[in-house]
Amino acid sequence: MPHFEDYDAPRGHIPHPQSAEALYVRRVLIAVLIVVLLVALWRVSLVLILIFGGILVAVALRNLSEPLRRYLRIPDRLSLLITTVALGIVAFAFFAVFGTLASQQFSALVDQTPGAVESARAWLNGSSIGQEVLRAMENSSEATVRLLGALPLAGGILGGIGEVILVIFVGIYFAADPPTYIAGVLRLMPPRRRLRARQILDAISESLRKWLIGMTLDMLLLGVMTGIGMWLIGVPLPFALAVLSGVAVFVPYIGPLIATIPGLLLALSVRPSLAIYAAIVYLIVLTIEGNISQPLLQRWTVSLPPVVNLLAILVFAPLFGIWGAVLATPLAVVLSVLLQKVYIEDVLDDRVR
Repeated sequence: MPHFEDYDAPRGHIPHPQSAEALYVRRVLIAVLIVVLLVALWRVSLVLILIFGGILVAVALRNLSEPLRRYLRIPDRLSLLITTVALGIVAFAFFAVFGTLASQQFSALVDQTPGAVESARAWLNGSSIGQEVLRAMENSSEATVRLLGALPLAGGILGGIGEVILVIFVGIYFAADPPTYIAGVLRLMPPRRRLRARQILDAISESLRKWLIGMTLDMLLLGVMTGIGMWLIGVPLPFALAVLSGVAVFVPYIGPLIATIPGLLLALSVRPSLAIYAAIVYLIVLTIEGNISQPLLQRWTVSLPPVVNLLAILVFAPLFGIWGAVLATPLAVVLSVLLQKVYIEDVLDDRVR
């Protein structure tokens, strides 16, 4: 004699009711797991950002060694070894030739900055317009401190040097055997998703490669233009100011603007008219870099809206310290590729045809 409850469920299906309490407990456990995972990532945030820096170094080394391997028809690791040794020799020669000069100029730059600040204050106090400028600067000092707080300084010189060396060695290991590390990442994905994951990793690698090429050219161009301009108008320490401006481009928009302050102060310490000429040089150089060279380079590399670069600095600098500020733009590049490939193309199924 069949029971009436047998007709309530499809044939061959045994219902497994899930109580509201069990569902609630499951959701709580998932939330706790997510929080624990985020806390764990936060605790190792420095390690993660250094690993990302090593990935950038690996991409740069692969980009430089690939043409050598292709043209000389030598093994991949041999071309990487030659490239790494050559870069080490170039770096050693650079510091051997220009190290003393750069050290003297940067030391003089640090020594002359306080006197230049006092000269600037005295000159501005000599006119009513200058006094208004000083008052405006004093009123905006709190906002300036908050802005500079987005670019925290390194915890110490020795610690920073150790982190840089670690990033370089991590990059060398990554560059020496990228298939092993890529295969390890792909093993974390479901088998049916591994092909797509490999395509996304290739897209990220290509975007970082193009960004590195564009950034290197942009740094060289801005540094050379700044150094020549300061040398022509007679500002002290043009080599130090050129290096400072070129390196500052790595932190877009904010970095180059901050790098103009030492040059203007040094010029003002000589005479006020020289500070005006220095400001004109900086204005011309930054205008060329921001409106001509950078857009041309981004046309064939990776184009990010200016607001994305600024937001990336403001987000990643508090999270990862000085490394977050330095690597904010490449991190934004990676996130933009992931957003395009994972969300827009895969989730929304919106592909460019």
